[in-house]
Amino acid sequence: MKNPSDPRSPDSSDVPNEPAGTGDSSGSGGSPESPESPPEQDALEALQRKLAGLGETSMRKTYYPELQQRLEELERLKAFLDHSNDAIFLVEVLTGRIVDLNESASRQLGWSRDELLEKSLFDLSDLHEDPAAVSLIRSAVGEEEVRDLIVTELHRHDGGSFWAELTLNRMHFRDRTYVLAVARDITQRRAVEEALRQSEEFLKNIVDHIPAMVFAKDAQQLRFITINKYGEELLGFTRKEILGKSNDELFPPGQAEFFSEKDRETLERGQLVDIPEEVVTTPAGDRILRTKKIPLLDDQGKARYLLGIAEDITERRQLEEKLVQSQKMEAIGQLAGGVAHDFNNILMVILGYGSMLRNDATLSGPHREQVDRIMDAADKAAQLTSGLLTFSRKQVIKTQTADLNEVIRHVQKFLSRIIGEDVQLRAAFAPHPLPVDIDANQIEQVLVNLSTNARDAMPRGGLLTIETSLQRVDAGFVQANAIGEPGPYAMISISDSGVGMDEATRKRIFEPFFTTKEVGKGTGLGMSIVYGIIKQHSGFVNVYSEPGIGTTFRIYLPLSVTSPLAEEALREVEKPKGGSETIMVVEDEADLRVLLEQILTGAGYRVIMAENGAVAVEQYARHGREISLVLMDMIMPGMSGKDTCQAIRQLDPNARVLYTSGYTMDIIKSRDLIEEGTELLMKPVRPLELLKKVREMLDA
Repeated sequence: MKNPSDPRSPDSSDVPNEPAGTGDSSGSGGSPESPESPPEQDALEALQRKLAGLGETSMRKTYYPELQQRLEELERLKAFLDHSNDAIFLVEVLTGRIVDLNESASRQLGWSRDELLEKSLFDLSDLHEDPAAVSLIRSAVGEEEVRDLIVTELHRHDGGSFWAELTLNRMHFRDRTYVLAVARDITQRRAVEEALRQSEEFLKNIVDHIPAMVFAKDAQQLRFITINKYGEELLGFTRKEILGKSNDELFPPGQAEFFSEKDRETLERGQLVDIPEEVVTTPAGDRILRTKKIPLLDDQGKARYLLGIAEDITERRQLEEKLVQSQKMEAIGQLAGGVAHDFNNILMVILGYGSMLRNDATLSGPHREQVDRIMDAADKAAQLTSGLLTFSRKQVIKTQTADLNEVIRHVQKFLSRIIGEDVQLRAAFAPHPLPVDIDANQIEQVLVNLSTNARDAMPRGGLLTIETSLQRVDAGFVQANAIGEPGPYAMISISDSGVGMDEATRKRIFEPFFTTKEVGKGTGLGMSIVYGIIKQHSGFVNVYSEPGIGTTFRIYLPLSVTSPLAEEALREVEKPKGGSETIMVVEDEADLRVLLEQILTGAGYRVIMAENGAVAVEQYARHGREISLVLMDMIMPGMSGKDTCQAIRQLDPNARVLYTSGYTMDIIKSRDLIEEGTELLMKPVRPLELLKKVREMLDA
């Protein structure tokens, strides 16, 4: 077969491979001698043909196989590039014009090769919005080779588009600079990534909204590697502040050591560990947690992480304590009632036979005196049993509707004589009637007992105040104090400026025969009788006291719903308005601090919390321009409410302060506990009254 690359004419014949000058005109493959051509010319042509034949044959034998191999390699490379899943473009620097491309680029974008060769890479994508891509493609020729990876959208001929991961590689070829652009369709990958992101976000939202702290630590150094939103809020740290930290860096030494000990125990046991109670210090005060910890193992069964779930059970524990206290009082009441009933029967026998002996005319004088002593002792025993029956609510009461204000006015003069001249009595009554269904004699007994108790707490004299008001007890109040039922109540507040009592004494104040007085100076039934009478009237008692400051008893009696006066009184109680101002709450008691925050945020206010006076001053220095009102406890450890108020007013003389206290204004002023120009809100906190007072001060 003739080689198509042979330069000779088709009619020429191959010349035998002979040495030059040895052939003649009649040799094989030669032309017949032409009479017109001179012999010299014929010889030259023959030599040229021989030389030409020698060169072509040698080239075919030596170089053609290598060229054929290179051609096949180029064809394979082109087929490889054309069948690639990636779209490949060779782009001219400066203009971005496409100078070459593979078939995959044409197939994916929907344009023909010729159409794409008339476009620039910027026409097919959003690269013009990416400064890095623009700089790489349009920068002047001569810069060193650079490479970049950019995610962009490539536009199809049909108007659609797809996301592509575009690798731009600047390169030099025969003194010219190009950009090799390799585009990989990542639509499916992005869809998978988006689905994974949404799944992770969904799971994160679930974990964040679990009403418990969920966290994980690495098993080697026991450092936090993740924590949910509830955990951030509980501990008072941001996730950034927690991650990477150990227990020692976040908690007080004793707590940190306990947590770490339980962490190590969990990892050593290799199974779930349940910790019924552990105390953690938070900005809201100490909280009680019930925690479960479990190791997470790798493929080799070795602990890699420690997973923990901690539930805040503080409120549950407090409710349990209150329930236990209530059950204890009920049990004591039943016991006291049973004992009093049986003892009364015995006393009847003693008093009966005593009366018979006393009436015996033959009884001698000394014996009569002994009988009188027996009768006096029996009378005192009868009074004790009467008190026990009152505490156990076994006494029969006769109720009728009465105005509580009038009941107190009726007994006021008698109370003045009881407390003595060195104790001043002040009374302040509600401006409207307070109709209640009561046994007036028993309510008077309550007032007498409380006044007597207050007198004994003020041996050097002092101030006793009695106030009445209408209060609406709502569900929030009941939940916070675990007493009473929602509804309208008439409230009696009895405050003294006496020695006060600590928390341990306050918890036992209503137990029968419990007394702080010296032996022989009290039976220990006075407060028990108060408790029994009020409970028998379907009411409840709240006690607030601070050592060295005084004590306040608040008695709540249900308003008579059958009286038209009740409807008239209730009409005066309006639902308060909320707002959007910022209020700083300063309260050392954690549960009350949380309650105040919930009440205020529920009404739309923004709340800044402070657990003591020092923190309050620091917060006001930082956020003073935002704070419209300071709601502050009067009695706090460290800086008192008054000292805190003075420090805040040094920063801002116009700062508005609303105190919360369990004492009446008279008691507070007598103790010099209040700063001039401040207002007072009485504890226990009643949400409606709180919101009404807050709105009133903000609008003033």
